[in-house]
Amino acid sequence: MEFSEKTASIKFPHDSVKSNSEVMKLSSNVDNYCEIYKELAELIGETNTKRIWSYYRGLSVQFPQRLYSKEFTRKFIAENLDTMKPKEMAKHLNLTERRVRQIAKDVKEM
Repeated sequence: MEFSEKTASIKFPHDSVKSNSEVMKLSSNVDNYCEIYKELAELIGETNTKRIWSYYRGLSVQFPQRLYSKEFTRKFIAENLDTMKPKEMAKHLNLTERRVRQIAKDVKEM
């Protein structure tokens, strides 16, 4: 199985999206797009949708449910143990209170 070297850390330049060294001049009516691209265009705009399409077309992209890294989550909980309740931290981090308490316990033991 071959994996792509493309990562999510790409920064999109402010120039036009190019395909085969030509500027794409397609219909600007998002109703002509496939369903996923319609949704993206509504969320992030047509220009950014074309940029994402240009970079990732043909690849299967999955977005994990967890937005923040494990390291950030642990650091956030450690820094806010005394100022926030587990329920508040859970809401900010999109975790369960139980998981926040587990991580807090691990942090305290270190």
